Amino acid sequence: MLIVDSREKWTQAGRFRKPDTHISAYLERHGIPWSVRKLDVGDYMLEGGSVTVDRKQGLEEVSRNLLNPADKKRFWNEVRLAHRMGIKLVVLVEDSKHKAPSEILGWRSAYSPVTGYALFRQMERLRLSYGVEFVFCPKRSAARRILEILSGGQEK
Repeated sequence: MLIVDSREKWTQAGRFRKPDTHISAYLERHGIPWSVRKLDVGDYMLEGGSVTVDRKQGLEEVSRNLLNPADKKRFWNEVRLAHRMGIKLVVLVEDSKHKAPSEILGWRSAYSPVTGYALFRQMERLRLSYGVEFVFCPKRSAARRILEILSGGQEK
C-alpha cells in the first residue's frame, strides 16, 4: 500500500489538487492502492517501508528548502529525523533539463541569488552526511519514478 502524506496537496475527497493530477491519474490508471496519512518524513512511502520520497516541483523549491533561512531549518530537521528513524530519504526533483545533481552547476535561480554550484554543494553535504539521494525526472514520469524508488528500483 502506498502512503501519501496528508500535507501533499490533497483535497478532502482524496484526490490531488492541480498541478498534481499527474500523480493521482497514474495511480488510478494502474490500480495502485494508496491511502492518505500523515508521514513524519517525506511525501510518499510504502506501508512498512524504510525508504521515503520527498517530491519537489523543481530546482527553485529545492533551493528554497536548502538555502532559504525560512525553509532551511524545517528541511534539515526532517532530514535528521529520517536519519534517526533509519529511513532513507530520496528527494525526487521534477526537472526535465537535468538528470543528476552534477548537471545543475550552471543553473541560476530566477528569484534569488542562488547558483547551481551553491545548491550542488548543499546536496552533496546532505548526501555525504545523511545519505540523502537526489533523483531527477520529468514531471510526466514522477509517479512511475516514485514507485520505482520505493520498490527498490532506484538504479537507472
